[in-house]
Amino acid sequence: MKGWIAAGAAVAASAYAVRKGLRTMPAPYPEIPGGEVPRAPLPTGLPEPVARYLEVVVGDSLPVTTSAVITGRMTMRIAGPALPGRFRFGHVVGEGYRHYMQIMPFGRAFAAGQEWYIDGHARLDLPVGLVENEPRIDRAANLSMWGEYLWLPSALVDPRARWEPMDAVSARLVVPQADGPDSLVAYFDPETGLLDRFEAMRWRDAGDPEPLRWVTRNHAWTRIEGIGVPAISSVQWGDHEPWLKLSLDHVAWNVDPDLRGSGA
Repeated sequence: MKGWIAAGAAVAASAYAVRKGLRTMPAPYPEIPGGEVPRAPLPTGLPEPVARYLEVVVGDSLPVTTSAVITGRMTMRIAGPALPGRFRFGHVVGEGYRHYMQIMPFGRAFAAGQEWYIDGHARLDLPVGLVENEPRIDRAANLSMWGEYLWLPSALVDPRARWEPMDAVSARLVVPQADGPDSLVAYFDPETGLLDRFEAMRWRDAGDPEPLRWVTRNHAWTRIEGIGVPAISSVQWGDHEPWLKLSLDHVAWNVDPDLRGSGA
């Protein structure tokens, strides 16, 4: 009997260690110092909920953010339990982005993936293989880029895009794309004025028969250098459980993110 009890205790301890390892976040990437962020007048003629949102997150003038390095921790669900990790995203407005993500259960690097979207073309170097020269993935990456501009507020009013009014708590962001314009619908919290979520019809895989409903949701906000940005956000397909949850550590604006580089 004692042997059975000891064996059961060992199994329970091992299971607890695994669960703890799958919940423990890795150390953050080192912060990158930011550049100077000049201010410009707030744009006029925006739909009411968009104008209110900008006033809430930036105040009475617009911080001009032309590039950024966004750093944080994450959990990613591919198959099975969500795994902890960390991310570093680099953006240059009007040019593209680079994503670097590491999955790190137990605080150790298990797998890494990189995504580039530059000049309208996406290239994904993932643990499952390389994806490139896929027009549907290019289109999906373009929507991701504009969705992430919540971390670069002035990019949301870039003259290459336009806002269309819908109602008191939503507006449509029409964005340029090589094969014709695309769009995201922004839904705003009626009490705080903050942007609750973006929704769009987006391609998940190049071979899918049709695009799927894609939702990026903002669960909490913070201020960095006086600029309001999402602190905790998630990404999901349709009504399914989010497959990606992001927790922000830092944003450095108006720096060189080395879009064509590799690694963190």
